[in-house]
Amino acid sequence: MLTSYDRTYLRIGLPAALEGVLMIFLSNADLIMVGTLGTGAIAAVSIFTQPRMMLLTVARSVCGALTLLVAERYGRGQHDTYGDVLKKTLVLVTIFLGVAHIFFFLFIDDILLWMGAQQEYLGDAVTYAAWTLPAVFITSLSTSLQAVMFGRGESISVLSINIQGNIVNVVLNALLIFGLGPFPALGVLGAALGTLGGAVWSFVLSIRVLVRNGIFYQGNYLLTRAYLREFLGVFGGIFSEQGFERIGMVIYTRMVAELGTIPYAVHAIVMNFCDFYYSFSSGIGKASTVLAGHHRDQEKSYAWRKYLWTGIRWGLIFSVVSFLLTFVFREQIFGIYSSDPMLLPLGSLILIYVAAVSFPSAHQMVCAGILRASGKTMQVAAYSCLSITILRPIITHMFLNQFQMGLEGAWLSLALDQSIRALCASALLWNIYQKRYANRLLGSYD
Repeated sequence: MLTSYDRTYLRIGLPAALEGVLMIFLSNADLIMVGTLGTGAIAAVSIFTQPRMMLLTVARSVCGALTLLVAERYGRGQHDTYGDVLKKTLVLVTIFLGVAHIFFFLFIDDILLWMGAQQEYLGDAVTYAAWTLPAVFITSLSTSLQAVMFGRGESISVLSINIQGNIVNVVLNALLIFGLGPFPALGVLGAALGTLGGAVWSFVLSIRVLVRNGIFYQGNYLLTRAYLREFLGVFGGIFSEQGFERIGMVIYTRMVAELGTIPYAVHAIVMNFCDFYYSFSSGIGKASTVLAGHHRDQEKSYAWRKYLWTGIRWGLIFSVVSFLLTFVFREQIFGIYSSDPMLLPLGSLILIYVAAVSFPSAHQMVCAGILRASGKTMQVAAYSCLSITILRPIITHMFLNQFQMGLEGAWLSLALDQSIRALCASALLWNIYQKRYANRLLGSYD
């Protein structure tokens, strides 16, 4: 039986989770559709994933900080301040990410080669990356706009926007990759243009929603010392966490790319599917962040605790369902991406690891979301740095080079990293729980 806390949590968490899944579908649509063009096309599209995620790390960190600031204002009833913090944040995002995207564009060949791109598909990889970069920038702006909606608990609006954006992306992909009707068959370039079209559509709709709600009429774009102190204090911790994770992923991906084209193609496919787990779990984590932010004040401690346990419970339910579906249908799932018989045996094996990773991944996402809303962003960044930036590369190197475990060893190291982070997040959250509420028996409130 669902409680009122369950219903509130799912009202925010499910749309947020589905929105995250749709964002991953945006990139998976490219991968699935170009998969029909061969292994080289798969590698060309997927090799840009980590550089793109490096750029989106900033956007996601901004989104996390902005969501938290808006959620806190929502809990205090300061509804006329959303637009001001949004406008000031957009100034920072535009300046910083504008410079970063120009840098990536100028040195895209070198970046892809450093990532391990092979000469056989480098040309297609450069083409895809160059045309996808504008889409990444526009998506970053959209993410900032949608953070305000998340902070207010309006995750359904974000879901609706990104459903439409993904539809536009898929339609344009079909027309431009395969050359349907009067459109030319552009292959990998068509996938990039489809992504750009979907990003523009989502951006326009995001602006429309905020204008309709009157948020764009609030505040101004002038950066102030008070704003910078508040925003950067939250952003610094979240960006550190995201940055450490991205550095670790770049190192990890480069090590895997050196295994060869076939193992890397399998890895790319499975990692893209694994991102569905990550994004769904991230959506649940956002719900935990928003609701913990709404009830951060001491007088709302009862609701804070209830949403803590609600989030952990739904994270576990999601993990069980995900594990069973992936384990049972792993061959069919991999077959969606590629029908190459050389890839299927290895892909089916690695998907077992994906299924198992869903448990620690979901749990640590929920716990980390509550930790951030409780002012512990730097602590989350610290254990993330230790686990993914330091321990995972060391363990991966050991499994690949000392034990010669190949791609299976790389995924075993990823599973260990997720488990370490889940344990660290649990320990920190339990410590906070004990310190703040040791004198209050949970049973007395039930």
